[in-house]
Formats: sequence, structure tokens, C-alpha cells
Amino acid sequence: MKIIAKPHFIEYARYYEQYLQEIPKELKVLQALKEQAQTISRLYKSQTEDQLLFAYAEGKWTMKDILMHLVDVERVFVYRAMRFARKDKSPLPFFDENKFAKNADANRIPLPRLMKEYQNTRAATLSFFNNLQAKQLKETGVASHASMSVRACVWIIYAHELHHLNIIKERYLSRQPAE
Repeated sequence: MKIIAKPHFIEYARYYEQYLQEIPKELKVLQALKEQAQTISRLYKSQTEDQLLFAYAEGKWTMKDILMHLVDVERVFVYRAMRFARKDKSPLPFFDENKFAKNADANRIPLPRLMKEYQNTRAATLSFFNNLQAKQLKETGVASHASMSVRACVWIIYAHELHHLNIIKERYLSRQPAE
């Protein structure tokens, strides 16, 4: 798989530093995304429907909501990367992740269908980034009023998902009701 260097801090909004700061620059991000998808698949397939519908507090997302959120965010960031790589300089707006989650209604979707959507999205992401040339990875655009590079998009997808995996481990798996 293609090696994509970690972006410099000037290639993304300061907000994303919380996700990227702990990720080593030596990471092979596309390979890591492939492995991360396997981890997500194993984790979700090991849960019961009740566990997937568990929210650790009032108003918090379920694990199904989180999985759909990961798909939505990945799609948004690949779309941004595609626009930037194709030298489209039109500013892209903010997206409301909470509105997306509410309207996705992930809890009604059977896990096999959610997993297929997740896996298809990841496969498309890997294909897209593997086909980019080095100069395309350095292209930039504006999203949510901040400059962002194409390569920053793929690193943010990885780091964002890692962030949610940690939340699942800390706030969901450790607090779920016993079988």
C-alpha cells in the first residue's frame, strides 16, 4: 500500500490536533486503516444486539450510532479529499454530526447491513487514496472555514476512528449490562 506522510499541523484545523497528536509519524496510515477495519468488525460482531443498543448515559449514542457516525465521517472526509485532489477550491461547509446521527437512525439497521456499509466505505476509501499521486495528496482546500490537505483527510479518518474505539472500550464495553 501507498505510504502517505503525516500532515504538518498547518494542513488541518487546530481542532483535529486532539486526534492526531498521539499518532506516530511513522504510521503507514492506509495499512493501519485496513487493520483498524478488521478490529472494528471483530468488535462489533462479538456484541449482542442489546449491547449494540446500549448507551452509557441519557442522550449518548449507542454502539450502532457510533458505527454509522464513523461511516458518515469517513464519507465526508473522502469527499473533501476528492474535491481538494481535483483542485476544486470551493469552500465546503461544516456538517452537523449530531443531526447526521439522529437522521441516520442506525439502531433500526441490522448489524450485518451496517457492517457491510462500513466495510464497503472503507474499501472505497483505501482504493481512492491508493490511486492518488504524491502531488494530489498535498493539494489543499477549505472545509468548515479552515484549510485542509488531502493527506490530512486520511489521517483524520484514522485518528477519529481510533478516538471512538477508545471511547467504546472505556465507556461502553466496561459499562454494559451483564448477559
